[in-house]
Amino acid sequence: MKNVLFVASISEYYYFKPFVAACKERDVDVYLLDPSRFPKDATLSIILDADGKLDGYVDVLKCGIGPITEIRLDIQNIHVAWYLRVPSHTDENVPLETRFARNESAGAIRTLLSVLPCSWINREDHMDFLASNKLYQQLVAQKCGLRIPRTLISNNNSQVVAFSNPQEGLLLKSIGYIRLDEENRSFLYSERFTHNELKSSAIAIRSCPIFSQEYIHKKCEYRVMAIGKHVLACKIDSQASEKTKVDWRHYDLKNVAHVPVKLPYEIQQKILCFMQAVKLQYGAIDLIETPDEEFVFLEINPSGQWGWIADLANIPIPQAVAEMLVNA
Repeated sequence: MKNVLFVASISEYYYFKPFVAACKERDVDVYLLDPSRFPKDATLSIILDADGKLDGYVDVLKCGIGPITEIRLDIQNIHVAWYLRVPSHTDENVPLETRFARNESAGAIRTLLSVLPCSWINREDHMDFLASNKLYQQLVAQKCGLRIPRTLISNNNSQVVAFSNPQEGLLLKSIGYIRLDEENRSFLYSERFTHNELKSSAIAIRSCPIFSQEYIHKKCEYRVMAIGKHVLACKIDSQASEKTKVDWRHYDLKNVAHVPVKLPYEIQQKILCFMQAVKLQYGAIDLIETPDEEFVFLEINPSGQWGWIADLANIPIPQAVAEMLVNA
């Protein structure tokens, strides 16, 4: 029996519930460390003796086929850990004492995770470094042999205009993630701007740095799940709909086919090289295939959504995750 610790919020259970079911078939027990339960609903204890020996426990939730139950898990009995998805919360409207206790609890959890004597899938520090750092991702991808778009980050309008193609303009993306509404239903997607639009946007660009890339024409796009030694790809026929031509995340599922495909061997190997370089075993990667059948790396989301491609393209992502955890 192997014990796996997911670090995630119970509110995100929809995301990893299929992983839990697949793990039960592999004789793997899954436990959930939800940071929001501390300090009010859960405790932890870490002991480091003078000889450097670690001991202790953490209160977790045991996830399985039946009801979720509370359990106290000895840290020596954690075989694999995985930092999955932990939503951020603001503490502005609570007393100082409560904010202090929550901050210290977060520090205690980070300390616990940093010293766990186990294997890791994705660590928090690696994920945080990558999450809003697309330029670094692309630099590493290029070193692993993947083609990347020409990219400029700047709030200098003359630099942006000089970088822009007069015929093609530029593709603009946000550098980081920002919550736009309380319900978290509004998102910023990639948008294409013409050369003239950029020339006339000096004040806006000076006020806020932009992440811009050359616009690359597409034959199709791919959502690729890198899971351990597996590279599972879904081909997205984004050019079949006007809504999704620039960014498939504008979603037109009725008209945009999602098909399971096997990427060329050399592209798979370059992706695995990239994963090793950024110290991740799991992530969702976005690729473009050009009309000339070249593959272009865009970015990786270490905990990106996967459920819709598993359903639409019948890709066995939970089973690949379970196999990864068994072999970790």
